[in-house]
Order: sequence, then structure tokens, then C-alpha cells
Amino acid sequence: MSIVNAIKNICKSLGNNNKSIYPVVAIATANGIFRPTFTMLKKGENPESKKYAALREGITEVIAVPTYWASGVLAAKFGGIISSKAMDKYFKRQEKLGRSLSDDVKQEMKSSAIKKGQAGLMLIGVCTAAGIIIPAVCSACVTPIMNRLRPKKEEQSKKLDIKENVLKYNVVSNLNTPQKFISNAVFKNNVNYSGMKVGGV
Repeated sequence: MSIVNAIKNICKSLGNNNKSIYPVVAIATANGIFRPTFTMLKKGENPESKKYAALREGITEVIAVPTYWASGVLAAKFGGIISSKAMDKYFKRQEKLGRSLSDDVKQEMKSSAIKKGQAGLMLIGVCTAAGIIIPAVCSACVTPIMNRLRPKKEEQSKKLDIKENVLKYNVVSNLNTPQKFISNAVFKNNVNYSGMKVGGV
């Protein structure tokens, strides 16, 4: 029963305090564990290539997890600040119009607006991290790291100069070989048909 209660408590806490950073961080963590594992389990692949690909995938997800978290949290803070200032302006406008609100109502409205602003900007921050920040950071960090960890054999193969193979064909002329040509015209000219008779006459 303790396991069931723990699962229930986790589900309740996630439902009451649902944030957009939770699913993306969970997905990035799972990718960082399972994708390199599946890459290494592939059969028929070069072991060095598998290690290189698995390490690259792992580094990418290691960068992605804190980036998602930091982008979401920072965006949520800005969302709370923006929403709080917007509600203060709204309360001042209401006071100018002669509509007085109690402190409890103001506090409730303000807290609700702050939660909505945090949730909205957190989602925007997560999307920005996925589309812009993480690819930029990965292109700036992952490639240099992998170049340092690249096997020496691959570096040496890259340094080799590729030259086109020039095939030389020797044309041998068989001028000394005798060639026999039989000319039908010469054959006809050398045969004499005048002394031949048909039927013994």
C-alpha cells in the first residue's frame, strides 16, 4: 500500500502544481538514458562509431535538461513580475473610476494573475529553449567536445590527401603480326575458265 500511496501523492502534487518544464525535463532525461543505450545495443555497427554516437546523444541531453529548467524558471519569474505590475495598474484604474476593492479580493486576483502569467511565459520559455537556445548551445559546445574525443584513426583518415587514380592505358600496335587478306577480286582474276568444258563435249 505504501507504493500505491506514494504514486497517488506524486500524481496529486503534479496535478496541483503542473508546470510545463516537468514533461520536457522528464523526456530529456529519458532520452539521455535510453537513446545512448539503444545506440550501443545496435548490432552490426562499428564499435567506435556507436560509442561516438552514444556519447554525442548523451552530451546533448545533458545540456538540454538544465537549459529547459533554467529557461522555464527564468521565464516564469518574468511572467510573475509582468503580471503583478499589470494588476497594480488595473487596481489604480479601478480606483480612479471610483470602484474600491478589498485587500483580500486584490490579493486573490493578483495571485491568480501571477500564476497564469508564470504558466504562460514558462511555456514560452520552454519552447524557446527547444527551438533556439538548446540547438545554439549544442552547436557551440558539442562539436568541439566531440572533436577532442574523436578517435585518432578518424583524424588520421581525415588528414589523408585524396588523389584521383590516373589510369594509363598502353596502346600496343601489332604491326609485326602477319595479316592475311583474301581478295575476291584477285581470286577471280587468277582463275581461267576458258579451258573448261561442260558435259565432255
